Amino acid sequence: MTLLAVLSGVVVLSPMLSAYNNGIGDSTEEYGCSTGCHTVQSSSVITMWSPNATPAEGETVTVIVNVTGGEASGAPLGVAILSALATSGSLPSNAGWTIVSDPTGGSTNNYHETPTYTGSVSWTWTLKAPNTAGDYTLYAREVHGNGDTFSHDFTTGLVFLVGSDIIPDTIAVIITSPIENSQVSGSLTVAASLIPSEGILYATLSIDGTLVDNKTTQPFSWTIDTQLLIDGTHVISVATRNASGAVGYDETTIVVNNSEAQQVMLNWVWTMVAGSVLMIALVAALIVIALIARSRKMDKKVN
Repeated sequence: MTLLAVLSGVVVLSPMLSAYNNGIGDSTEEYGCSTGCHTVQSSSVITMWSPNATPAEGETVTVIVNVTGGEASGAPLGVAILSALATSGSLPSNAGWTIVSDPTGGSTNNYHETPTYTGSVSWTWTLKAPNTAGDYTLYAREVHGNGDTFSHDFTTGLVFLVGSDIIPDTIAVIITSPIENSQVSGSLTVAASLIPSEGILYATLSIDGTLVDNKTTQPFSWTIDTQLLIDGTHVISVATRNASGAVGYDETTIVVNNSEAQQVMLNWVWTMVAGSVLMIALVAALIVIALIARSRKMDKKVN
């Protein structure tokens, strides 16, 4: 059985000219860095999730890490996925995981980096689950570069039950608005119901797999501007987790059509303009008629 695993935390980030010691780029990295750098907590937010938290032994899974906000804008930022928060023995392979592909799609590194962070990233790793059944946890570590002293240890971890039929408690997530395949334009409200709703740690809103917002309190509703999206089909998803470790997920598809809405508005404007012009012309004609009638009346009085 497939179960979504989603976890979130607050970002912590640390000093150097690049995010990790070896410079800007992708590589294989243990947890931390040799000089004890990246020790200051950042204000950014990180989420880590997988659409399958209960893979069979050796089954392929995807792990998505989203980072938003923080102090690294315009500077290097990197993320490593790890099997432990320890200075050694922290690679996924140390726990039996095999990286099939990293965010580049052509390599198998556990650490991926961008030289210029613009405020949000969403990166995906594909891994082969361990060949031995059991509980496994993957973690994420985010680090800043250009001498920044920020880093994030995603200490909650993303738990996988490999080769297990035991399914942890789940949260029923129901997106109540918009309905599936809605035609939308302009401002759109996204609302979700969470059952049970007690002890919710967060609820994330994503569009096409990219994190948009992260809420920790009810109501779990968001207002989005669809004019920031291109016309066409988009997937809106809501993921959540509570204090007991239960997770939930729901998604719905919308069809953005702002160009048609704008054309309707333009047609309405032209109709109103045409109507106004006609009204002005009619009033002008009446005024002219009234003036002519008055002039003739005055002429009769003179004669």
